[in-house]
Amino acid sequence: MAIDPAPDAQPLTRRQTLSTLATMGLAVWGAGQPRTAFATTNARVKETQVLTAWQDRGQTYAGVWTPQGARWATALPDRAHQLLPLTASRAGQAPVALVVARRPGEYLARVDTRNGRLLHLHPMEPDRYLEGHAVQSPDGKFIFTTESDGDTGQGLIAQRHAGSLETIREFPSGGIGPHALMWEPGGHLIVANGGILTLPETGRRKRNLPQMASYLTRLDSTSGRIVAQFALEDPYLSLRHLALAPDGTLAVALQAEHSDPALRQAAPALALLGSEGLHTVAWPAEGAAPDGWQGYAGDVCWAADTFWVSATFAGQVMGWSATGEWRGMLPLAGAGALMPVGNSADGFIAGGSREALLAPTDTSATGSASPHKRYSLARGWDNHGTLLSYL
Repeated sequence: MAIDPAPDAQPLTRRQTLSTLATMGLAVWGAGQPRTAFATTNARVKETQVLTAWQDRGQTYAGVWTPQGARWATALPDRAHQLLPLTASRAGQAPVALVVARRPGEYLARVDTRNGRLLHLHPMEPDRYLEGHAVQSPDGKFIFTTESDGDTGQGLIAQRHAGSLETIREFPSGGIGPHALMWEPGGHLIVANGGILTLPETGRRKRNLPQMASYLTRLDSTSGRIVAQFALEDPYLSLRHLALAPDGTLAVALQAEHSDPALRQAAPALALLGSEGLHTVAWPAEGAAPDGWQGYAGDVCWAADTFWVSATFAGQVMGWSATGEWRGMLPLAGAGALMPVGNSADGFIAGGSREALLAPTDTSATGSASPHKRYSLARGWDNHGTLLSYL
């Protein structure tokens, strides 16, 4: 029997619910977590392990996948985007990962990567919304997250304490809709400002497409000063995800926002930042993107001397060299998360909607007889993943 609320009762917002759960010590989200049901292997046995997220019957989980099944899974309040293993800032700390909510995100979480125990759920501060990504400072003490100001739409970088996740300071990201960010070898932060404004009250609706402007911004993380900015000629190419080659070339995976489907299908997948600035990379000599491309790159990584880009709608993983030469593609339905194996010289693992693909270094992307391994997935991986161990 339903119980009617008091006449003046108001429904809780998602943020109020998160705050309540955090105050309760995660009792609700921690209750009934299916870790025991998912556990399939002894934690001391070395094996291939991928830290990622997935959805099952409307519930989002963070967990560790192995070829034998999920080792553990922890329920989350809403969809996750990036799961970032954290380096311990002092000896003896448990191995922990940061879970970053999908944009416009309203929570951060820390989980123990050995058993999935949810250590900390942090609701976002008033009028601040996560944009999906974070990096840890080299000394391990701080987290830098991409965020947006809910009042102004301004993109922000927040510096947070790695333990409490409380904001210490923030500074402009150099654009709207900052997404992926990474450390450059010189110590600067570089962030892909996608140019797209989304807010919780309108969900994933893109509010500013006619005015979108996407910038790659280099920032001094100490002062917050903008060191340099780069943009492409086409304003409807959103800069989204980043990968770095050993020679310093930076790759940016692109998502096209043209209203014309033909323009989206013809849009490039990748841009490279080198000594000559930021420029897009052309499709191979025949000039055609794969069928179903629709201008959407899901992820990018550097592995086996190649930048690999996942084409989610086309069901392909596509490769280019650090100088933009086409290296071919591998079929993978719903291709999304990409992660290098070992020191990136040993190939990569990609997650799709129904299977994961292991592509070793010594295989040709276009070779039909190449010894790629494929693993069935009970649930497709969400957005991104990190390889914790490989066997």
